Amino acid sequence: MERLFFIGLGNPGSGYKKTRHNLGYMLADILAGSKTFKKSIRCPLAFCELQEDLTVVKPLTFMNRSGEAAKCLLRETGYEAGDILVAVDDFNLPPGKIRIRPSGSSGSHNGLESVIRCLGTEKFPRLRMGIGGSHIMNKKNYVLEKFSGSEKKTVDNMLIDCRNLVHYYLKNGIGAAMNRYN
Repeated sequence: MERLFFIGLGNPGSGYKKTRHNLGYMLADILAGSKTFKKSIRCPLAFCELQEDLTVVKPLTFMNRSGEAAKCLLRETGYEAGDILVAVDDFNLPPGKIRIRPSGSSGSHNGLESVIRCLGTEKFPRLRMGIGGSHIMNKKNYVLEKFSGSEKKTVDNMLIDCRNLVHYYLKNGIGAAMNRYN
């Protein structure tokens, strides 16, 4: 792999910081470590270059407009949809469960739906991070709530696993990452 743009989806603003819907942002922050995100001049995103083959990106749009940032990123860099890895929360997966796939539908996730719509393809890798909640009737409220105290350890462990997955994927490709982490 020549270059990977990790795109962690979330909502900007302090009110959303530790909510279930911001797992993509949380993972982006963990990947970046102590390095600082810079705002792009041309695109609605912040980025952090970790190494020559990995850039961590956080769209500065709200979740349902994340695709605008992804499309701009690809247009400005000349890379293709297969060069990104989009990370999102998933209420259809149990808390702590992760799933990486090379392509697929949005699974009713508004952020993924926006990326698919703006890029014009479902053919880009995605990392789904389980938050549970498939039984919850009001999904919008659920994903915008903060994690409960009992969920925090599971979420922290999942984020560490996801950080390791991203580095493993970068070195070994998506097939190996799927075999190891799904």
